[in-house]
Amino acid sequence: MQQPADITVVMTSCNRHDLLARTLESFRAHESEGRVARILVGEDGDADPGPVCRRFGAEYFRTGERVGQIKLIDRLYGMVDTPYIFHLEDDWAFDRSGFMEKSRALLEADPKTLLVWLRAWNDTFEHPLGYAAPDRSWGVMAFGFCDVWHGFTFTPSLRRLSDYRLLPGGFQNLPRTIFVKAFKPAAALRFEIEASIFYYKLGYRALILDEPGYVRHIGGDRHVKHPADAANDLSGVRRNAPCPCGSGLKLKHCHGALT
Repeated sequence: MQQPADITVVMTSCNRHDLLARTLESFRAHESEGRVARILVGEDGDADPGPVCRRFGAEYFRTGERVGQIKLIDRLYGMVDTPYIFHLEDDWAFDRSGFMEKSRALLEADPKTLLVWLRAWNDTFEHPLGYAAPDRSWGVMAFGFCDVWHGFTFTPSLRRLSDYRLLPGGFQNLPRTIFVKAFKPAAALRFEIEASIFYYKLGYRALILDEPGYVRHIGGDRHVKHPADAANDLSGVRRNAPCPCGSGLKLKHCHGALT
């Protein structure tokens, strides 16, 4: 019996339509479960992703002006009415199939599994695993990486709409409880960390699929800057200088460890 289409793919885009096409093409080629109800692309600004989206059967909308990644994600998630969300950005290449079926099985097995990473185990921003299955087919992302990161990610992964709805006001309204900066600043970083803390306090954990991974980042050298990135900029701070958070530790032993 055919299973219902119960996944909405939400995808952020920002005028990198060559990368958008590569992402959609590889996703369509390797998504083998066949339960995706719709692909919804949000364009941050007034560029037109229409030709690419129509080519791959995706819906899209444009914000008209730059709103930033987090506000765009909240807007996309607010348009979802399926139980599952597959989070995606416009700069990833899939090279293996089976990730959706395996991710679903892990989420269904444990209501406290928040999401399932798809990156290779040697490509996790140095975030370690807290547990690895003996056959290396899945693992658990470690809690407390750099004291603040417990596994939540905006990289490609399957998750539940109901878990997103636990956030009071979405990602953009998460209170700032910690100081997080980076040498390669991105405004989304602090929201990723704050969401990680929020869900950790509720008892959630993040898993990762088997060691070789299913997806790789292809847009690392084409980050689209947003004015809010400046709040995370540590480019002028030396590694041995005191951390700006006021902890008294050197940067390299404090928030600089996140870089």
